[in-house]
Amino acid sequence: MKSEIAKLEKGKIEYTLRGAGPVILNLHGGHSNSQENFGYQPLLDAGYSILTPSRPGYGRTDVEVGKTAAETAKVLVEFLDYLKIDKVYLIGVSAGGLTAIYLAANYPARVKKLVLESAASKAWLSKNDLDYNVGKIIFNPKIQKITWFMLRKLANNFPKFFAKIFLSQFSTLSIKEVMNQMESSDIKELVEMTNRYGSDNGFIYDLEHQTAKEVLQKIEIPTLIMHSKYDQSVSFKHAEYAAVNIKESEIYADDFWGHLIWLGKSKVKRNNKLLDFLAKK
Repeated sequence: MKSEIAKLEKGKIEYTLRGAGPVILNLHGGHSNSQENFGYQPLLDAGYSILTPSRPGYGRTDVEVGKTAAETAKVLVEFLDYLKIDKVYLIGVSAGGLTAIYLAANYPARVKKLVLESAASKAWLSKNDLDYNVGKIIFNPKIQKITWFMLRKLANNFPKFFAKIFLSQFSTLSIKEVMNQMESSDIKELVEMTNRYGSDNGFIYDLEHQTAKEVLQKIEIPTLIMHSKYDQSVSFKHAEYAAVNIKESEIYADDFWGHLIWLGKSKVKRNNKLLDFLAKK
């Protein structure tokens, strides 16, 4: 889908705006960009529009727009002003969750409801974690294109084999249990995801983002936290931490298999729960 550019004081933001109706601002997770579409179609079919900016360092959005979640949230208010959008429903996905938290906490007049999907709600990884150090290497801006080139080659030529290897990184369940949740359409979506993803400069900054419980405690709007208990990428502890500190919040875990709750048989329950939450007065 063709993206647009908003030129703001601190730099440019790339974005897409799909559909017509009440606006959902979707803050994508790591490695993604304004072309994200996981879980979008049920929302579009229900009459919502979805605004997806590439977060700082991803796609064509300048890193200088916001090197921290707090800085990014502040610029997003200017971005909404630029587009003449008053209030939005807000979804924060994975590493994009921290920016969503700051936006909901510090600019409540601009957010109707908050949804956190598989979202980080505190420091995600520490410098002592293996995933942190591996991520710093393989998703370094200088070599990330090589990493994604190799992943795409594998995904496009051996999709089922790729799915078994890739999806196992996102769940504490056995790979057999994970694959039992997948249909051919899910594997196709996974390959399409791999073809559009890239770490650019953004992922390195995502590794450093964090928040404090005082920020979460400022949030006073209805909040839905959807997270898998088997999430290996962003542990369920993030969902519990958010729920304890956000007053008007609820956790919906159900039987999600892992981090990518938009794939697998349980995605239908995710869609229904999300739509019910957004429509509820």
